[in-house]
Amino acid sequence: MIPRQLLLLAAAVPAALAVSCSAAPAAPSAAPAAPARDAAAACTAVVALNATIPPGADPDAPAPAPAEMQAWGATMAAPYATLRDNAPATLNDSVAALGGVLDQARRGQRIDVGDAKTTAATTAIDAWVHDSCGFQTLDLTSSGGKLGPVPAGLRPGPVSIKFDSTGDPSAFVVLLARVKDGQKATAADVDAGRADFDEIAEVVGAAQPTGPGPAYGTATVTAGHYLLTSPLGTPPDFAGTASLDVTVD
Repeated sequence: MIPRQLLLLAAAVPAALAVSCSAAPAAPSAAPAAPARDAAAACTAVVALNATIPPGADPDAPAPAPAEMQAWGATMAAPYATLRDNAPATLNDSVAALGGVLDQARRGQRIDVGDAKTTAATTAIDAWVHDSCGFQTLDLTSSGGKLGPVPAGLRPGPVSIKFDSTGDPSAFVVLLARVKDGQKATAADVDAGRADFDEIAEVVGAAQPTGPGPAYGTATVTAGHYLLTSPLGTPPDFAGTASLDVTVD
């Protein structure tokens, strides 16, 4: 970018000094072309950034050690750089806000994943992924405590989640979790209290509404039995869960 002061200075030069009397002005050299952006690389980078929960994400948990935050920030550096260099220009502000959060982590500072600015930035990025990356999608709604629609099934690979919650009881979050090998529990077992969700399944993705608009998230799934589960109500006083079975093959 040409500094504004140089542009003003050039405008003030008299035209007689800018053009030679005996020769035509030389053609300006072409500006170097900007590197092409790779949208697919940006999409993959977002999945990598969403794959790990930052230390201290639970506000009720003890503060993580600075070295723990720095280590997590270091692992995020490469996928963030890929996203920064390849995301569309419409996401510049959101990507920059995310970069500020990672800078805090690299300095060993605890980050607030629920901060309004951070939430707005990650929502914008994840919404772009959902609409533009060509991943498998889960478009879910919790209406009065009933979760749906039930997906026919998924293939191994990245998945983008979009989630809306309406009515009462409201759904706090939707969790995509892989049932652990050897476990036979179903969504009905979880909702009836016959199975402990935390013991039988491992969460791989989530989408949590923070306002009237939809929430987004990403995950990578492998072959197996999965649950989509929404705790109903407001923590810590949940009124139950609404769950669905999903097969990945």
